Amino acid sequence: MRIIDTHCHLTFFLKENRLDQIVKNAEKQNVAIISSAILPEEYNANLDISTKHANVFTSLGLDALEYDRFETAIERIRDLSSDIIAIGEIGIDHYLVRDHKERDKQELAFRELIALAHELSLPIQVHSRSAGKRAIEILRNTSADNVHMHAFDGKSSIARVASRDYGYYFSIPSSVVRSPQKQKLVRAVDIEHLLVETDSPVLAPIRGEENAPTNVWTALKAVAEILGRNVDELAEIVLENTLRLYKKIGT
Repeated sequence: MRIIDTHCHLTFFLKENRLDQIVKNAEKQNVAIISSAILPEEYNANLDISTKHANVFTSLGLDALEYDRFETAIERIRDLSSDIIAIGEIGIDHYLVRDHKERDKQELAFRELIALAHELSLPIQVHSRSAGKRAIEILRNTSADNVHMHAFDGKSSIARVASRDYGYYFSIPSSVVRSPQKQKLVRAVDIEHLLVETDSPVLAPIRGEENAPTNVWTALKAVAEILGRNVDELAEIVLENTLRLYKKIGT
């Protein structure tokens, strides 16, 4: 059975000179990977990884704290769009950005990147740390579609409505094994809009340890247990959900 880690950052392992082993380990465990680069200077390296490894696909976005660079990011992403399957991660972060004027700048960048996704007909991966409700308001106001809420830390009631009524997808990270909030999220999200991720190298099953894409199986098994589902059955559902959203993977 194949599974797809819908969100991680492989360029981290490239810097650590361990990339090939990380990807090889994933391949051995039937894990395909969507790797997100969130700084323009990392875009080419991320694309090179997916060129060299058949089980890796590329998403290009912008760190929510780098919002002043959105024009550069948009220009680069547009130029590289034929080689990517998604835009992301993009979004807003109210945990680290407290000043309201700076939040307004963040929102402007977010809206412009959503518009780019519309232009290019690509899905978006959304970062919304401590800003889930506001991020979804912006997505609704901009008529965003093919939305993937990554590592959502907001209220499960918000996720329930967003998945059921708006068709947004939510990925459950491998930290679900130790996070009551993520466990509530699993129960809230419409199963037809449920994905799994690792967010490697962070959000490992054990706090403080380095994460890796192979731990996406840990996330899936935890989700299956929470929902009282057979692991193989759930793997099929989650894979189908992933391929429905990320259409370019299957082409």
